[in-house]
Parts: sequence; C-alpha cells; structure tokens
Amino acid sequence: MKLRKLVPRLLFVLVIIGMVALAGRLIQSRLRAQGVRQVGPIPYTVILRETVHHSDGTATVALEVTWGIRSDGSSVRRFVHTKEPAGSERTMQFSSGLEVAINELTNARTSMMKKSLLPSTNWQRDPSSKCINSFAGKPMTSMTETFAGEETVAGYRTAKVASNVITAWYALDYGCALVKDRWGFETGEMSEKELVALTGGEPNPALFEVPANAAEVPPSERLLGPTRKCRDCDAHALEVLRKLDEEYKRLAVQPQ
Repeated sequence: MKLRKLVPRLLFVLVIIGMVALAGRLIQSRLRAQGVRQVGPIPYTVILRETVHHSDGTATVALEVTWGIRSDGSSVRRFVHTKEPAGSERTMQFSSGLEVAINELTNARTSMMKKSLLPSTNWQRDPSSKCINSFAGKPMTSMTETFAGEETVAGYRTAKVASNVITAWYALDYGCALVKDRWGFETGEMSEKELVALTGGEPNPALFEVPANAAEVPPSERLLGPTRKCRDCDAHALEVLRKLDEEYKRLAVQPQ
C-alpha cells in the first residue's frame, strides 16, 4: 500500500470509523434482550483484523484494530498496519474531553481538548436500541442506520446494522461491541473486519498510557513526519490535513 493510499485511508478510518464503530461496553452479568437498560459505559476490549478484497479477486490483510472502553467512558482505538508502509496509530479519548493521538512508530503525539467529545454517552451504542442509538438516546451517526435483524457471529448474539456502504454486527450481550463489519467502495474493493478476540472488563491500562517522552506535534507532522510533505497525497487528503492542523491550533493542549 503506497503512502498516497495510507494517509487518506488512515484519516478516513480515524474520522468515520470513530463515529460508526465506537460501541458500548461489556457488563459483568451479560445483558439479556429484555434486560434493564444501561445508562453508563460497559468496559471491554475487542480486537479485529481487516482484510481488503480487491476488484481483481485477490485479498490483503490490511490492519489490526483494537478498541477499548473504560467504565469511566474513556475510549482507545489502535490501528496497526500490516503492510508497507507500516503504521501504528493509537488514539485515546478521555472522559475529560482530552484526545491524544500517538504515532507509535515515531513516538509523536497530538493532544487536543475537545468539548465535542462530551458527554461520552453520545459516542457509545446502547444495546436496548439494537445498537442504533447512543446511551444518550441519539442516533450514533448522521448516516441513516437500519436494524437488519439478529445474527450469531463468532458465537455472539449480534444486532446487524446496515447503512449506505457499511454493514456492521454488534454484540448485544457485550455492550454493542463491534465483532464484524463490511465496507463497500466505489473502486469495487470491499473491506471486512473479523473478530480476533473480545474481552470483558477494564482494558489493559497500557492502552491509555501517554509516553512522557513523545514529541507534541500537529496532526500533519504526526502522520507525515517532520517535513510534512506527501508527494502522492491528492488535493482532498491535503485539505483534510490542513483542517486538522487548523483545529490543532485552536484546541492544542499538553496531556497531564
């Protein structure tokens, strides 16, 4: 995968998947369909592996995704690219509104205080709504999502949720943790995430650690390096980077 494909794809993943796939959490005693509605975060950690199915019939394992939710509402997502150019990006969204994104290969971080992240119940799916709405009772995304029935995936009872180009399966008894999804693209490619592991309870604290020696940099430098140059980036990718840097100028903050 060339750099011109990696950067726009990473940005797309961070922005869109962040909205679509930030799910609810696991409770200690499993939720039943007729159970009491949860009003707070349900902690869990889920790991999925994404495979890209190309239009020529070949397939490539593209990345491994880890999502973690803490009982205080903080969340983490980590993307590890398995093909060149290699990449490992971890983004923590703390219940305080602090967001810290870390390029784990270059040890560079971007820290912003985002009031838009509050409250965290706006970004976590509610099992009692068949994973359509957040715990705050609002639709999870601006895209119209439809509950397409219950299915068993990897041994878990799930809500199948469909939108324009995405079909996702969320574990109803595990706080709407994402256990599978499928994305279709105009190029004829299709990507599919499949479950590697789902663990209930508080995530490993290391997932939320911010290295003290990580360099604080704008988003473009975190993604592209000190030169901030991307010869193969198209106009759209460059505009997204510019907007991210403008946001950073307004919201930058040093993590505690």
